Amino acid sequence: MSDVNRRSFLQQLGSAAVLPAAARLSSSVAAQGPAGSSSPGALYDLLIQGGRVIDPASRLSAVRDVAIAGGRIARVAENIPPAQARQVYSAAGKLVTPGLIDMHTHVYRYAINLSVDSDIVGFQNGVTTVLDCGSTGATSFMGLRRYVMEGAQTRIYALLNISSIGLIVTNEIYLDPAMINTRAAINTIANNRDRLLGVKVRINGRHSDLAHDIDVLKAAREVTDATGTKIMMHWTTEPELLNILKAGDILAHPFNPPSERDSNLFGADGKQSDKVLPQILALKDRGIVTDGQLTTTHHSWVVSEKAAAQGWWPDVISTDISRTPDGQPASVLVPMSEFLHLGMPLDQVIAGATANPARAMNGPEKIGMLEPGVTADVAILELEQGSFDYNDGARQMRTLKQRFVATATIKGGIFLKGAPAPAGRGVAPAAGTGSATPAAGRGAAR
Repeated sequence: MSDVNRRSFLQQLGSAAVLPAAARLSSSVAAQGPAGSSSPGALYDLLIQGGRVIDPASRLSAVRDVAIAGGRIARVAENIPPAQARQVYSAAGKLVTPGLIDMHTHVYRYAINLSVDSDIVGFQNGVTTVLDCGSTGATSFMGLRRYVMEGAQTRIYALLNISSIGLIVTNEIYLDPAMINTRAAINTIANNRDRLLGVKVRINGRHSDLAHDIDVLKAAREVTDATGTKIMMHWTTEPELLNILKAGDILAHPFNPPSERDSNLFGADGKQSDKVLPQILALKDRGIVTDGQLTTTHHSWVVSEKAAAQGWWPDVISTDISRTPDGQPASVLVPMSEFLHLGMPLDQVIAGATANPARAMNGPEKIGMLEPGVTADVAILELEQGSFDYNDGARQMRTLKQRFVATATIKGGIFLKGAPAPAGRGVAPAAGTGSATPAAGRGAAR
């Protein structure tokens, strides 16, 4: 190739690489239905048409169209004319929600054993954002940032473990008092405020550890007060610990099996009350967020069924590091399906994985809603009917009659999953393959 031709080729390649995201979207997404052809001068890049839109942040649950332009939600309304959009995606018969959020997981793959692939539990399952909860501390966070966060398609935020070593070991706050380094934690959060949203404290929940746990929680309080962030703590019923928490803090794992090691919303040290404890009922009035896991991790069906019978539900639905019965990492769709089985209303289930975690995390990007002007994160879901067995941590099974399945995932206006094939390019990849269109490449907004 001559120098002139090589230079011309490189210039063309560079021009293609900097096309706006919206232009890449419109060139890669095939239209469905009668509005098949791109409309010159259209107002919107993409129109999601005819689905049941459930947007708890806007108190909306009705058949609507969702229009996207420039990577943001442009309009949510009835009967938006297809001619106003460059491309149209038919969501008839499906649920259209904000991109799902898993507010409690561990995604530091290859570095700690307690981890899953953020994209498997993420965009392949309608989840656009996950929160890693304490996998890393002040001495290890940059590894999570550099080697996981910056290469993932799914948006990842994190809570910093109050122990500087993080989850390289699982008794991290009990190992060495020198590892509870408030100055190092404050500096790490301050220097990574775009990714770090608070502090994780993994107490065991034993009454015998109370004096130690109070000291550690006070150290976490010092860090979060200095950085304007929040605490997430493992479940406790100890009033002395609960009183250190403030509005906006998070208490995780209410459905722990009764044991000498763990506590749950009915008691601690293996002692169980017939009713949800008064100090737990008081959490909502205090503004303390409760984060509930089902599936296998920190879950007993006996406990969750007892809570549901008393009308007690957590604010947020998440996974931790749960597994499905075949051993695969469980996405937030699994506990969502299980809460639906327990009797939680559909709109409340969706709120538990969208508006509520978004509000609790209070991250730098406005997510968890379909309000015009916000980042266009969208999940398109179906409720599959059938017979589905799911076990808890003790392998006790329950059979569900329906479960959530992700048909498509859109993040920042870009299809990460489920985009139909471009016009004239054949059939789209089957749902669940995780195949992305060219518009969903590594350059997509995170």
